[in-house]
Amino acid sequence: MIDIKNLKKRFGDQIVLDGIDLTVGNGEVVAVIGPSGSGKSTLLRCLNLLEEPEEGMIQVGDIKINATSYTKKETYELRKQSAMVFQNYNLFKNKTVLENIAASLRITKKMSKTEAHQIAFGLLEQVGLTEKASAYPVTLSGGQQQRVGIARALAVNPTALLLDEPTSALDPELVSEVLQVIRSIAKKDTTMMIVTHELAFAREVADRVIFMADGHIIEQGRARDLFDHPKHERTKRFIKQINQSDEPVTI
Repeated sequence: MIDIKNLKKRFGDQIVLDGIDLTVGNGEVVAVIGPSGSGKSTLLRCLNLLEEPEEGMIQVGDIKINATSYTKKETYELRKQSAMVFQNYNLFKNKTVLENIAASLRITKKMSKTEAHQIAFGLLEQVGLTEKASAYPVTLSGGQQQRVGIARALAVNPTALLLDEPTSALDPELVSEVLQVIRSIAKKDTTMMIVTHELAFAREVADRVIFMADGHIIEQGRARDLFDHPKHERTKRFIKQINQSDEPVTI
């Protein structure tokens, strides 16, 4: 479902992604872990061209683009293949919960209001928020807002779901409700890439875990293998340090 070859991205003189090669299979859940500044979120954002790479090939579903030369139409077609769940929800403040989810269906799928709202309500049921359909985002907790964000992403029936630190902006007591929703989606064979600092969650949900540092994939493997028997010294240090402390890890 996702295929990346020799992906490179820099911000000024800083190389953020340095020749990334990665394939994600249909229905596979891949967690991306690593220290701050390792390129995790940039990798995810390059998949739908929210960040524009300088080199490389990106394929999501049936759409493939060459980073050195692509058209606006190709950008649009690539973005239709995936849906993004952001750290800070990015909900429309002037729309109700139901309208937030239905908006993408009205715009991209040209659905009627009735049909879009029917699908949106079904997705609210999936994330356990039907009672909040008429509420506005400002009245919701962070965990509830993120669950709405996940429902909105699922509304367009994406080839791949991309989640960028979906719990990082939440208070600790709200994290579990969002992770539970993601667990339920993972069980439905949804292709997902999740950038996360929740290592226990990554171990439980992911089919494969990727450890990144300094713009490179340092190590990857089955979740249990990588966490229990990491091969690279940097992976060992990262897992050990983050398990010992909630403080940011520098490697």
